[in-house]
Amino acid sequence: MGKRSSRGNAGKGRPRGSRNRTTRAFKEACLLVFEARGGIEAFLTWSNRNPTEFYKICARLIPHEVSGPDGGPIPIAKIIDEHVER
Repeated sequence: MGKRSSRGNAGKGRPRGSRNRTTRAFKEACLLVFEARGGIEAFLTWSNRNPTEFYKICARLIPHEVSGPDGGPIPIAKIIDEHVER
C-alpha cells in the first residue's frame, strides 16, 4: 500500500487569512444596504445623533496589536520627529 501523509488535511482548503465566500457575500450585501439607506450622508446624520455608538464602532475597527518594521517595536522617536514642527 501507499504511504499515508501524517499531515492530515493541512494545506487543503482556502489559504490562511483569506475570506470565505459567505463572509465576502455578507459584506457585499451590507454595502448594498448601506447605499440603499442613504450611504455616507445617512451615516453622518446617524453618527451626529448617536456619537457614543459611532465611537464604539470606530474603536472596534482599530487594530488590537500594532508593530513596527519586521514585527519589531514601533520607533516612537521617529514618529514624533516626523510630526513635531521645528
